[in-house]
Amino acid sequence: LAQVAWLKHKGHIPRSPWIRCSPMSRAAMLRAVLLVGSGIIPCFCNDVQAPLYVEAFQPYPGYVGSLSGVAGTFQLGQDGAHAQTLFFDLAKADPKCDNPTNVVGVANGCGIHIHEGTSCEDAGDHYWSSSFTVDDPWAPVRYMVPSSGANTTGGRKVRVVTGTSLGDMVGRAVVVHDSAGSRIACGLLKRSAFTSGKQLAVSNFTKYPAYEGDLVVAGVVSIDLIGTGAEASQVLTFNLTGIDPTCGATSISGVANACGIHVHVGGQCGNADTIGGHYYDQEAIASDPWTPITYTVTGGEASGVTIKVVTGVTSEDVAGRTVIVHDASGARIACGAIPDPRSQSVVTSASSVTFAFLPLLFALGMTLLR
Repeated sequence: LAQVAWLKHKGHIPRSPWIRCSPMSRAAMLRAVLLVGSGIIPCFCNDVQAPLYVEAFQPYPGYVGSLSGVAGTFQLGQDGAHAQTLFFDLAKADPKCDNPTNVVGVANGCGIHIHEGTSCEDAGDHYWSSSFTVDDPWAPVRYMVPSSGANTTGGRKVRVVTGTSLGDMVGRAVVVHDSAGSRIACGLLKRSAFTSGKQLAVSNFTKYPAYEGDLVVAGVVSIDLIGTGAEASQVLTFNLTGIDPTCGATSISGVANACGIHVHVGGQCGNADTIGGHYYDQEAIASDPWTPITYTVTGGEASGVTIKVVTGVTSEDVAGRTVIVHDASGARIACGAIPDPRSQSVVTSASSVTFAFLPLLFALGMTLLR
């Protein structure tokens, strides 16, 4: 057990803070031990935290104004142990929310916030951990519509430090406010459903070819599938060390791929000429869905759960390709090969460290069968 714990410490076993496992049977635990000994990272849990979303917005109970048609999408990911990331697109929002000066001093003016209630009829106040932070982190979160007069608006990776996790947010109310701060629309957060048996995991990173910097990335990235066809999407759950410590501390606005973590076309980490760009169905998807996917470093680590990245490709399509990690300048600093279950070329290449502990792992497996 001590050696398994050591492997976990070294990054050979996923250790994301959002992985919550049900008790494993002895047989399942044995399988996990033997898979680790073979260099394969198993999926230990069936209830890994998935991103959240609002299925539909409805008029806020009791609201009778002219903005009762608010519609759109809302997704929620996790960024570090204590923060969430908001991605939203709203239609028919308040057109007066076209200038920040219009809501100066207006509580909740043009706000879009998560509330403590689990129904729109009793949404309650803003939801966050007051023991983690005294000041309301939702107070400055607003949407803005274009000054052109269109009443559609969008937000990309709006980071809110709430002191809570995705699991704490499930079922809570998302409330949209008008320019006066009144509640005009509401929707409830639901957990996305991963496709069973389709998880892939990268547990070995190498320096990107020709990268000569000092950053040495290590850790685990798991890739789950949501949806089918044109709506097929990937979700990355990651816990990394050795990444760029300036990611999260410096502005990366306008810097392509800055602090990014993305799936790329090629499958050979040792050959930069084959890695190519971001991987998605370019015939079905108009714009690059990987662009807003980034990491934030806190305490020397980057961990999180992304929203669903709509790529139009499946786990079978993704297998055998690569995960690329970027620094704050957008440069490629690390590469991890995504194992392909259909090929033994990747999944059987266990590290020498893992092989060194095969006898101990075997002994532990035998103990579990007693």
